[in-house]
Amino acid sequence: MKVSIRVGFRPGNPANPLEAALQDCKELGYDGVELMLSPNYPYEVTLPWAQRGHWSAESLAEAQRAAIRASSERLGVAIPTVSSDWAWQYALFNPRLDQWDRGVELLRADVDLCADLGGQAMLMHVGESKGSWAEIRSIVERVVARGQERRVKIGFEAGIFARTGLGGLPELIRLVDEVASPWFGVYEHCYWPRGTQQPHEEIALVGKRMVALHSSYPSVQVDYARMRQALAEVGYDWYWCFEVPWDQARGAIADYRHIMRGS
Repeated sequence: MKVSIRVGFRPGNPANPLEAALQDCKELGYDGVELMLSPNYPYEVTLPWAQRGHWSAESLAEAQRAAIRASSERLGVAIPTVSSDWAWQYALFNPRLDQWDRGVELLRADVDLCADLGGQAMLMHVGESKGSWAEIRSIVERVVARGQERRVKIGFEAGIFARTGLGGLPELIRLVDEVASPWFGVYEHCYWPRGTQQPHEEIALVGKRMVALHSSYPSVQVDYARMRQALAEVGYDWYWCFEVPWDQARGAIADYRHIMRGS
């Protein structure tokens, strides 16, 4: 299995705003990165609109996409996944699912960016926007249609679906089965111990529907032996993506190696 970490664009190189992050990940030994598209990351600034960098796929010109992909290939650090983190802010201003037509346009643009950077899967969610089952299914189906066109799988993050008010992981699995597309599934991120199930239990429940895998910083409360076994049983052998602050990046990959050795 390969290992990646979530990163965002950095200031100082507008022509290639991901170059520095890719270089750092190469030095640390990561195989890839998940590109976060968020207006809040990674800048700490006084004015919220200052120096925030690119956050929308629509903000990235063709030349920038080409430069980023070239850096990825040169450094040997892939960009297998993209995450539409701006959805949290969008939902604050559009709290109903019937207000997501523009959001769908942005999600579809993220699919295009993911494909242009050589990615294979995209994490989507709708923040805390609420509405009907028909509305969430329509949103998903429109995004998945673009994913099929661009050969990018769409994964709805498991732990966030409940914020729609339409149910939890079992209901997300129901949605995946209703859409019935090989280009749509669950982006697994177990919230244990905040949630009710250990990672191996969630993975078994999701099964072959799993598109990709998030992980928090390694924890003694997780049974990693059973997690590895569950991953093997569902046939997942792609990227293990850490969602951790950058100052934990070195420790996360070191602990990951212990986990995969079974020590």
